[in-house]
Amino acid sequence: MSAPRILVADDSRAVTLLIERSLQSMGWEIVTVHDGMQALVEGLTGKYDLAFLDHFMPVLLGVEILERWHDAGLDLPTIILSGLDDDDMAVRCLELGAVDFLRKPFNTKELQSRAKVQLTRRLTA
Repeated sequence: MSAPRILVADDSRAVTLLIERSLQSMGWEIVTVHDGMQALVEGLTGKYDLAFLDHFMPVLLGVEILERWHDAGLDLPTIILSGLDDDDMAVRCLELGAVDFLRKPFNTKELQSRAKVQLTRRLTA
Protein backbone atom coordinates (compact mmCIF):
# COMPACT_ATOMS: atom_id res chain seq x y z
CA MET A 1 0.00 0.00 0.00
CA SER A 2 1.40 3.40 -0.95
CA ALA A 3 1.65 6.40 1.35
CA PRO A 4 -1.31 8.80 1.33
CA ARG A 5 -0.79 11.78 -0.97
CA ILE A 6 -1.84 15.13 0.48
CA LEU A 7 -2.22 18.53 -1.17
CA VAL A 8 -1.40 21.52 1.06
CA ALA A 9 -2.40 24.95 -0.29
CA ASP A 10 -1.50 28.07 1.67
CA ASP A 11 0.06 31.35 0.58
CA SER A 12 2.30 31.37 3.66
CA ARG A 13 5.44 29.38 3.02
CA ALA A 14 6.00 29.16 6.79
CA VAL A 15 2.59 27.50 7.23
CA THR A 16 3.10 25.09 4.33
CA LEU A 17 6.53 24.15 5.67
CA LEU A 18 5.09 23.53 9.14
CA ILE A 19 2.30 21.35 7.74
CA GLU A 20 4.62 19.59 5.31
CA ARG A 21 7.10 18.63 8.06
CA SER A 22 4.33 17.59 10.42
CA LEU A 23 2.62 15.32 7.88
CA GLN A 24 5.83 13.95 6.37
CA SER A 25 6.72 12.75 9.87
CA MET A 26 3.66 10.48 9.51
CA GLY A 27 5.21 8.95 6.39
CA TRP A 28 2.84 10.72 3.99
CA GLU A 29 3.64 12.31 0.62
CA ILE A 30 2.99 16.06 0.63
CA VAL A 31 2.64 18.44 -2.33
CA THR A 32 2.50 22.17 -1.54
CA VAL A 33 1.20 25.10 -3.58
CA HIS A 34 0.96 28.78 -2.71
CA ASP A 35 -1.94 30.34 -4.59
CA GLY A 36 -5.53 29.55 -5.37
CA MET A 37 -5.04 28.85 -9.08
CA GLN A 38 -2.26 26.36 -8.36
CA ALA A 39 -4.52 24.68 -5.79
CA LEU A 40 -7.42 24.52 -8.23
CA VAL A 41 -5.35 22.95 -10.99
CA GLU A 42 -3.45 20.59 -8.71
CA GLY A 43 -6.69 19.34 -7.16
CA LEU A 44 -8.27 18.74 -10.57
CA THR A 45 -5.26 17.10 -12.21
CA GLY A 46 -3.41 15.37 -9.37
CA LYS A 47 -4.40 12.27 -7.47
CA TYR A 48 -4.76 13.13 -3.79
CA ASP A 49 -6.24 11.42 -0.77
CA LEU A 50 -6.72 14.64 1.21
CA ALA A 51 -6.29 18.40 0.83
CA PHE A 52 -5.61 21.21 3.27
CA LEU A 53 -6.83 24.44 1.74
CA ASP A 54 -6.24 27.92 3.16
CA HIS A 55 -9.22 30.19 2.76
CA PHE A 56 -7.33 33.41 1.97
CA MET A 57 -4.94 32.93 -0.94
CA PRO A 58 -3.99 35.02 -3.95
CA VAL A 59 -5.96 34.56 -7.21
CA LEU A 60 -8.77 32.37 -5.77
CA LEU A 61 -10.20 32.07 -2.27
CA GLY A 62 -10.58 28.66 -0.69
CA VAL A 63 -14.37 28.80 -1.02
CA GLU A 64 -14.01 29.59 -4.76
CA ILE A 65 -11.74 26.59 -5.20
CA LEU A 66 -14.21 24.37 -3.37
CA GLU A 67 -17.02 25.63 -5.60
CA ARG A 68 -15.04 24.79 -8.75
CA TRP A 69 -13.98 21.39 -7.43
CA HIS A 70 -17.60 20.70 -6.48
CA ASP A 71 -18.85 21.76 -9.93
CA ALA A 72 -16.24 19.49 -11.55
CA GLY A 73 -17.45 16.54 -9.44
CA LEU A 74 -14.13 16.21 -7.63
CA ASP A 75 -14.31 13.89 -4.63
CA LEU A 76 -11.38 15.15 -2.56
CA PRO A 77 -11.77 15.34 1.22
CA THR A 78 -10.73 18.88 2.09
CA ILE A 79 -9.93 20.51 5.41
CA ILE A 80 -10.19 24.29 5.29
CA LEU A 81 -7.62 26.35 7.19
CA SER A 82 -8.49 29.89 8.15
CA GLY A 83 -7.35 32.63 10.48
CA LEU A 84 -10.76 34.23 10.00
CA ASP A 85 -13.38 33.71 12.69
CA ASP A 86 -16.37 33.68 10.35
CA ASP A 87 -18.97 31.01 11.06
CA ASP A 88 -20.95 31.78 7.88
CA MET A 89 -17.87 31.18 5.73
CA ALA A 90 -17.11 27.96 7.61
CA VAL A 91 -20.67 26.73 7.03
CA ARG A 92 -20.48 27.64 3.32
CA CYS A 93 -17.26 25.65 2.95
CA LEU A 94 -18.83 22.65 4.66
CA GLU A 95 -21.89 22.93 2.39
CA LEU A 96 -19.56 22.81 -0.61
CA GLY A 97 -18.04 19.56 0.57
CA ALA A 98 -15.26 20.48 2.98
CA VAL A 99 -15.00 17.71 5.57
CA ASP A 100 -13.54 19.86 8.33
CA PHE A 101 -12.58 23.40 9.26
CA LEU A 102 -9.50 24.23 11.30
CA ARG A 103 -8.84 27.71 12.62
CA LYS A 104 -5.36 29.21 12.65
CA PRO A 105 -3.23 29.13 14.61
CA PHE A 106 -3.58 25.38 14.93
CA ASN A 107 -1.79 22.70 16.91
CA THR A 108 0.14 20.27 14.68
CA LYS A 109 -1.01 17.27 16.77
CA GLU A 110 -4.62 18.29 16.13
CA LEU A 111 -3.87 18.75 12.43
CA GLN A 112 -2.32 15.26 12.27
CA SER A 113 -5.29 13.78 14.12
CA ARG A 114 -7.84 15.37 11.82
CA ALA A 115 -5.87 14.18 8.80
CA LYS A 116 -5.74 10.62 10.16
CA VAL A 117 -9.50 10.61 10.70
CA GLN A 118 -10.19 11.70 7.11
CA LEU A 119 -7.66 9.30 5.59
CA THR A 120 -9.11 6.41 7.58
CA ARG A 121 -12.60 7.30 6.38
CA ARG A 122 -11.42 7.51 2.78
CA LEU A 123 -9.52 4.24 2.87
CA THR A 124 -12.38 2.31 4.52
CA ALA A 125 -15.15 3.74 2.36
